[in-house]
Amino acid sequence: MKSRKIKLTFYEDIPHLTYRTLSVLYKYNAPIIWMEVYAYVCYINLHPIEDDVWNSIKNDLLKIEGWEDLEEIDLFPFEEKDTEMKNVLDIIPHGVTLLNKKGDIKYVNNYASEIIFLSNGKDITGVNIRKYIDDYDMLLSFLRKNHSRKPIAKEKVEIGNQLYQINLQHIRNEENVLTGYLISFYDIDKSQVFSRFDNPITFDDIIGESNKMIDAINQGKLYSKSDSPVLITGESGTGKELFARAIHNESSRKDKAFIAINCAAIPDQLLESELFGYEPGTFTGGTKEGKAGIFEVADKGTVFLDEIGEMPHHLQAKLLRVLQEKKVRRVGGTKEVPFDVRLISATNQNIDEMVRNKEFRLDLLFRINIFNINIPPLRERKEDIPILFEYFTRIHSERYNKHIVGIQQDAMRKLINYNWPGNVREFQNVLERAIALATKREITIKDVILNYSLIPESSIIGNSLKESVENLESKMIVECLKTSNSIREAARNLGVTHTLLINRMKKYRIDKEKLDFL
Repeated sequence: MKSRKIKLTFYEDIPHLTYRTLSVLYKYNAPIIWMEVYAYVCYINLHPIEDDVWNSIKNDLLKIEGWEDLEEIDLFPFEEKDTEMKNVLDIIPHGVTLLNKKGDIKYVNNYASEIIFLSNGKDITGVNIRKYIDDYDMLLSFLRKNHSRKPIAKEKVEIGNQLYQINLQHIRNEENVLTGYLISFYDIDKSQVFSRFDNPITFDDIIGESNKMIDAINQGKLYSKSDSPVLITGESGTGKELFARAIHNESSRKDKAFIAINCAAIPDQLLESELFGYEPGTFTGGTKEGKAGIFEVADKGTVFLDEIGEMPHHLQAKLLRVLQEKKVRRVGGTKEVPFDVRLISATNQNIDEMVRNKEFRLDLLFRINIFNINIPPLRERKEDIPILFEYFTRIHSERYNKHIVGIQQDAMRKLINYNWPGNVREFQNVLERAIALATKREITIKDVILNYSLIPESSIIGNSLKESVENLESKMIVECLKTSNSIREAARNLGVTHTLLINRMKKYRIDKEKLDFL
């Protein structure tokens, strides 16, 4: 037997009508799954009951003054709407995912379930979307700044071995109350074109008040007024793509496409077709219609070539020719297509040294380096660490449903004294972990876990295993002492006894008086 779904209609609003109805159900011990009452209609979902009992219930209900009609229905109105919505979503030829306000997955359509997440839809219901999208919090932050209903987009998110463009937007009811979020996934390979994406990042979104960072931001604002190429240099994790997007948004091309491609993330054989496109039938497995490259699609907009130092030498020569002539010829084609784009490039390598080593073409460097912005590493602008702390604390506190109000002095000292080889990206990861571990309203020194394994290997490796181990041990002790208030505290942070640490300091001739206890 299946549950019985009932619709009761009444012709006037009679007091206690619902109570009388429940009394009948109670009389026959008919268990209710749920019940909803609206103006002039009542819906009741009952557990399975025998036909003879149900006939008796119907007779008694219809004897109650006020009820006009009683009927059994197959679906409740909300079930009809839900079924219709799911059927519509399932025939859409791209991924659709509904999230609650915390980012947990409430529903995925067939495309997202089978093609993107490779699972049965119910298997990932309740899973947080951050498992699949690392930059979800950044997108959410930009969406909240955008008070309109316009979605925020990110052009390249890799899930499995596939790249997607994703759109994130609010879901609000008629009273404008936020109920969750909608994410749409578009398969970049199958779309055959690069769409223009909403690109909300401006220079106001770049966090930094140090002199070096202000100088870099002012340079970016100045260069954005020109159409000449810009080369952005800086270590990994310093925010080169943020600068590129901000320059685009400050330029006259801000309403056109901004298309980014990471030259280090795409295999050599595919990079050429991504840059310049290809004609139909050029590749086995390629699309029948061919594909436009980023210079064609970004016409009148901006192309951002990230990690351009990783570009193979033969593609450097072709890129130089394309930039000089402002025309592109697809792989396997003969027709040259003119384009008008502004080029922004970035690298975390020493490009001048690469030129000296003949790893990068000098003539291409001249072409892409009309303007240059060098983004300082975090260790050279440590005065920005407190404001970076405030910014990321707001984001991650909300994510972990915590109310972090500050940081203890010794913990902040530990952050400031660390060398940050991974720059702002590493800082954000360390802070997220600290907030996730925090048991108090302030971040403590125990919450701040730093990765000393990132110490350069060249300064550790010795002539023997014993010497290498001693070098590493010495460096870890020195780094920990610099970020601790005392030797006893350093011993606790290293997980050793105070006596053992004293003996190691004597062995390696580490003088605590010469260390910088800020």
